[in-house]
Amino acid sequence: MKANLPPAGLQLLCAAILSTLCLAHADDAAWRKRLLGTWEGAVVSDEETGARRATIRELTITQDRISAIDGDGRSLGEGSYKLAEEGGFLTIDATGVNGPATGQTMLGIWKLEGDTLRWCSANAGRPRPGEFKTRSSGPYLMVLTRRKN
Repeated sequence: MKANLPPAGLQLLCAAILSTLCLAHADDAAWRKRLLGTWEGAVVSDEETGARRATIRELTITQDRISAIDGDGRSLGEGSYKLAEEGGFLTIDATGVNGPATGQTMLGIWKLEGDTLRWCSANAGRPRPGEFKTRSSGPYLMVLTRRKN
């Protein structure tokens, strides 16, 4: 169905769409800036007790990539990522570009409080988590602290 918008209406519609895209891009850039750096911590099984499922020796976030090394010094791979806001959460969707998760996208949520990053991520093909909590079969909650250089 073809819409019959007057030229002024079409211009307003285009301006609104471009404005929304620019705001989303500005938010993404601001969020990326907050996340840049090197982090360390763990995938936790119980955040209240501090019980760990796995150690993350180093998680590095650059403008366009995330890479991680486990507690034994093994690479956990590298991925690209997208940031947005959805359903009251800041979201992070990581797609493997190198390593065991190549080509797979993991949907997640994140929040940053000071130098503590909480990132809860689902397994590939699973829905985005709705809370910051680890379950035995996923999602997995990472609690990371920004490394001071």
